[in-house]
Amino acid sequence: MRHMVIASHAHFAAGISEALALLGGGSAVDIKVICAFVDGKNDIAQAVADTLSEIPAEDEVLVCTDIFGGSVNNEFTNVLQQRDNIHLVTNMNLPLLISLLFSINEPDLAAAIRVAVSTDEVRPKYCNDELAALNADDEEF
Repeated sequence: MRHMVIASHAHFAAGISEALALLGGGSAVDIKVICAFVDGKNDIAQAVADTLSEIPAEDEVLVCTDIFGGSVNNEFTNVLQQRDNIHLVTNMNLPLLISLLFSINEPDLAAAIRVAVSTDEVRPKYCNDELAALNADDEEF
């Protein structure tokens, strides 16, 4: 079985998980959330250990964190070196999480993750430039 962990500083993980549940159509995937450094949850190592202890050790886990090199991501990087069935993705955003959610049951999860993180649809966009490009295209016709 596969599981997803969404982890961040503050309540970002809870909010994006709620949006994912709304837009993901009530997915049957087990999603756990870690909101670090708020509500008395200052020990990220313990929060990670507690969350992973709820998941059978033989199950694959897709972990998404907020900031590459941040304390939450770094703690999962430490765990990644101890378990070979954890996939760690960082700099998460809602389009990326939606893509990953719909890909989580692909036979080769690592390949599906590589595709998801490389697609244009999940990268941030500067709407001013997008609109200017559309207007420039319209002027050419």
